[in-house]
Amino acid sequence: MFLLREALPTDLDQLRGLARTLNTLNLPDDSARLKRLVQISRESFDGTYRKPRFRDYLFVLEDVAEKRLIGSCLIIAQHGTHERPAVYYDVHNEQKYSSTLDKLIIHRVLQLRFDYDGPTEIGGLILAPEYRAHPLKLGRILSFVRFLFIGLHRDLFRDEVVAELLPPLNDDGTSDLWDCLGRNFTGLNYREADLLSRDNVEFIRNLFPSKPIYTALLPEHVRKIIGVVGEKTVPARRMLEKIGFEWDNSIDPFDGGPTFAVKTDDCAPIINTRRLAYLGPIAQDAAPDGQALVALDTLDKEQPDAEMKPRFQAVYCDYRLAEGGAEINLPDLPGFDALARGAEVGLLPFD
Repeated sequence: MFLLREALPTDLDQLRGLARTLNTLNLPDDSARLKRLVQISRESFDGTYRKPRFRDYLFVLEDVAEKRLIGSCLIIAQHGTHERPAVYYDVHNEQKYSSTLDKLIIHRVLQLRFDYDGPTEIGGLILAPEYRAHPLKLGRILSFVRFLFIGLHRDLFRDEVVAELLPPLNDDGTSDLWDCLGRNFTGLNYREADLLSRDNVEFIRNLFPSKPIYTALLPEHVRKIIGVVGEKTVPARRMLEKIGFEWDNSIDPFDGGPTFAVKTDDCAPIINTRRLAYLGPIAQDAAPDGQALVALDTLDKEQPDAEMKPRFQAVYCDYRLAEGGAEINLPDLPGFDALARGAEVGLLPFD
């Protein structure tokens, strides 16, 4: 039995264990940073922050039987602010023609850009390795809980959603693109630059060239990985493409990983998310319509005793649409086990 919910302060030790498997910008292997992230997430869920540039929402996936956190994911309500702009390379083609040689050359060009009023970003998805081949496809469930939440609270998010995907990296976790470009401009290695960028990107703005960079000047093996996802990231790219995401012709300036984007109101799972009434379990003589993520969502309700309780939690279970709502086979979990008929739930059906 698996439960998706917002992260709580009591999750910190297990979150640190998850962070060690990847140690990304969005889920760093650092106790102080994780504690701050959980605090920001809690204050985002309880409505402390009214403006999107302050809000991050951290979700966890719990194996209830094992009492173990096995995954996490994140929504950054606004990626790119006045305080910390999003930085990226715009990738485009530029034509050069010589009449003397009667020769046309199409160059691939990298142009450094900054975004101070950015989109919503989904990121930080980590699933414990031993659960990655689970028949329930837990990685997809973990990823889609973010779209369910955005669909239920569309007004909290921007009009575009982006996802930065991991590129092919070296076995030691370093980036050939960074070694060919960023290291020459900053004197920092990949890990040093990655750590520094978690606080600010001022050094990128002031040390990187503002003029276009022609990729023809880069080694061939570096040119080949620009905008390419790593082998382990291909399933995530395919999933995003299936629900409307496309590469927006930008890459991360540190490692060359591509950014995929979709208009929020064109994203299939956000469109398919709905609020409806719970009508009890599915009748014994009726077949379910399929499986869905079903959420108990109290984000907009007063909860004076909610200090250590999640305002948002979701489960994956069978459902059947019926007149006036949906019949749902809810699990025997706190909150779901005592849900009254007619109570409102959030529902995101799966294919």
